[in-house]
Amino acid sequence: MFDLKGILEAQGWSIERESGTALFYNFAPWIAPKAYLHIVFKGASPEALDEVGRRGLRLPENWLDALSLQNGAMLFSGAMSIFGLHNPGALLNRTNIYERLPFNIVSESQSWPVKPVERYVRIGGWDYDGTGAVLDRESGAVFAIPRKSETVLQKWPDADAWINGETTRLAALFNSEGVIQVAREETIPR
Repeated sequence: MFDLKGILEAQGWSIERESGTALFYNFAPWIAPKAYLHIVFKGASPEALDEVGRRGLRLPENWLDALSLQNGAMLFSGAMSIFGLHNPGALLNRTNIYERLPFNIVSESQSWPVKPVERYVRIGGWDYDGTGAVLDRESGAVFAIPRKSETVLQKWPDADAWINGETTRLAALFNSEGVIQVAREETIPR
């Protein structure tokens, strides 16, 4: 299963801050005073992993293994996100932006389900227009599907191909400091 830390470091990005919940890569003050290019959330707790099963989300074992290592991410200034899990009863911490949580895979999948819901689950997405990354629980394939649509923009055979392919594609759109070099709409897979 993919290792975001290794992928980002191989691309030349470096950890510049660590909090209780996440690793922050490449300070990016041109975006906002406390912004970072990448945020990779630390592994999900056993309680969060158990809760997702109780909620009936039926995530494949390999995806749960990935979440136990890295519990989601916000990559390339949020151009692409990987959803994670929240501990049961966890509240948003508005007092410390460095203790933030990932987008919640449970609520994200419920707010924009892909049918049939027994087969597909949203595991991430692209910020520009809300295109979702959808996991096929049966085959392990990942699809890019625009919001409120069933049209497939792109398909990857598995989550590893999705993460590796998209991080490589997106890295080419940013310079070595992390400044985007193209129009934001180009961050969406085509």
